[in-house]
Amino acid sequence: MNKTEFVSIIVIFLCFGSASAIERDLEIRNEMWSSRDKNFGVSLTPAKWSDKSAIVIAQLNRFEYRRMAMLASLKFNEYNHYRIKLNDVNAVTKYSEIAYSANRYDKATGENKRVYVGFKVVKPGGKEVIIDLAKAVKMDQRNDLNSYAYSKIAISGLEPGDILDYYICEETTMPTSTLIHFFEPVIYQLPREYPVLNQKLQFRAARRCFINVVSLNGAPELKLEADDENDEQYYTLEGKEIDGVEDQRWLFPYRELPSIKFRAAYASGKGMRTFDVLLGEPGIAKSSVSKKEVEDMAATMLATSYDIKSLNKFAKTKLKNIKDPFEIARQAYYFYRNRYFDSMEGVTVGGGRWPEISELNFTDGFSTFLASKKIEHDIIIAIPRNISSLNNLLMEAEIEWMIRVKKGSEYLYLSPFDINTVAGFISPLLEGTEAYALNGLSPRGYDAKKITIPVSSSEVNQSAVLVEVDLLDLNKAKVAVKKTLSGVNKFTEQYGLMDLYDYEAEERERFIMEESFAEYGSSKKRFIALKDTYMSKRVEAKAELLKQMSERDYNVKVQNTGNLKVEQTGRYDTKEAMIYSFSFETEDLVKKTGPNFLVDAGKLIEQQTKVKGEELNRTTNVYFENARSFSHKITLNIPAGYTVQGLDRLNVKLESKWGGFTSSAKEENGKIVLECYKHYDFNFVPKEEWSKVVDFLNAAYEFSEQKILLKKK
Repeated sequence: MNKTEFVSIIVIFLCFGSASAIERDLEIRNEMWSSRDKNFGVSLTPAKWSDKSAIVIAQLNRFEYRRMAMLASLKFNEYNHYRIKLNDVNAVTKYSEIAYSANRYDKATGENKRVYVGFKVVKPGGKEVIIDLAKAVKMDQRNDLNSYAYSKIAISGLEPGDILDYYICEETTMPTSTLIHFFEPVIYQLPREYPVLNQKLQFRAARRCFINVVSLNGAPELKLEADDENDEQYYTLEGKEIDGVEDQRWLFPYRELPSIKFRAAYASGKGMRTFDVLLGEPGIAKSSVSKKEVEDMAATMLATSYDIKSLNKFAKTKLKNIKDPFEIARQAYYFYRNRYFDSMEGVTVGGGRWPEISELNFTDGFSTFLASKKIEHDIIIAIPRNISSLNNLLMEAEIEWMIRVKKGSEYLYLSPFDINTVAGFISPLLEGTEAYALNGLSPRGYDAKKITIPVSSSEVNQSAVLVEVDLLDLNKAKVAVKKTLSGVNKFTEQYGLMDLYDYEAEERERFIMEESFAEYGSSKKRFIALKDTYMSKRVEAKAELLKQMSERDYNVKVQNTGNLKVEQTGRYDTKEAMIYSFSFETEDLVKKTGPNFLVDAGKLIEQQTKVKGEELNRTTNVYFENARSFSHKITLNIPAGYTVQGLDRLNVKLESKWGGFTSSAKEENGKIVLECYKHYDFNFVPKEEWSKVVDFLNAAYEFSEQKILLKKK
């Protein structure tokens, strides 16, 4: 074949693919906007919902799972179609711009996704306006770890009273050479933000597909319908006049609201024999999991052999005189973590993806190491609080894995690490949950025993903040902040304000590490150039982040953010705090009123939550991520020639079983000293006790709104 013939074939192939995509686009448009489903032709809505911002007249969510036998590939399709009546300006604003995924082809995996969309506006008189898709704008979302493309389209001309009818459909084909494939699970919340007049939820799969499905929190059971012509079956749920659910803080919807859990899988006979993980029987829906199935699943998933030579070598050379199993586990854990740190510098300066370790690989590998040292430990299987209870375990994708080292009646939990995770850390979403413990030294398979994972206290997860405000120049306040963060409270700042250069010295002090440019082969020059570029922007980038954080926390415009100093990273012990300090200036803290000045002193305890309106009457339980506390000590100098008024309003005390807020204010040595302590003592509060939480939340909010008067003598 000569070059001309080859190019001709490629052109024909591309033209055929393009024509096929256009044809498929028209097929989907006809399906979505035809009159076959009469619900999508309705325009009238119930009067009982006239006060709602929007009403979903009709909604279709369909998921399809197929195996293309001739092509040895799998196909996953997701079709979403909505017809929404927009009643007010808020709804119009929300839907005036819609984003959707872009077509994507992944060269590494061969996965190919095609996206088909359509948007039309139906005016009150019945006139239909179809939005021109050529006006969509291609976007690229980037963060520290990855990037992805999407499109965004403006729905112009929207007005209250209009109906927006649109669909977003994705069809994904993926080659498969494996014996078994698990599709991404779907957890579907039935009531949504807006009331729904007609709803249809469908899952469609071949008869030989493995199906896991369960209805939760009072959701109706899905109805099974057969499609004999295509040798497929539908799992269908249809609903009418479903009330909306107001957006609520501290709610885990899948634990409170009617929801559906669904997962499809394909497996050959050999795949079933080698990796039967909570699959059940082909074509028969599986809706529960027994203790024996959990044990068999663990035996299958933890059967991989791991190379632990490096861990054993470290233990032999560095830990040979240590007998305490907790200390051996801690030191080996940090050595294991350091091996990932070793490759981070090149990734950081090059803008690449940080290295990760899977929960299963960590748990299996570290258990193998502990077993080689005959250290007693358990493998923990748990489900995050925001997903499900252990009793509703349905698929392995819900599970999180941990290690629990034993020493007499004491336990040391080890979670799969990233660069800041410490030995003893437990994810807040696992605290207080029921879990399975499997003996890591068991020679004859596993015997799963139920345990309850410990819950950390508000004293452990604490933020202690010192703020000094210089008011010598009443036109601009100079603010110096020092934060001591412990437990879960330190994570946001650890990942936001620190990079590897903040903790490189402590890593190299503990472990022998190679130079990072080794990752670039012989290109040391390239590595140095990348590092120089990164370091030249590092201080400026951190200052900008501090500015954003300060403006968010204190609700003021900020200038001259700087002097960031990380005094302690908090990366080697659960009790070790992260300590850092910084400063900023603002002109928004003090306002002149005649000859006097008002100081927004309450703002210095950072933004607080106000509960009002419909939020006061809560009908769902309260799920805080974790117990936590916040203490503030704020010192403001009193400018010469002024006296202070209004301190009496800053003395507050409101305590309950669930938490509280206490504050005091005094004048001392020419300064105003404010001290506050706010604490959430539980990660779960029954809805019946909500009013007691509201009391201290609103007390803290009212404090944050208080001002101090500097009165001219």
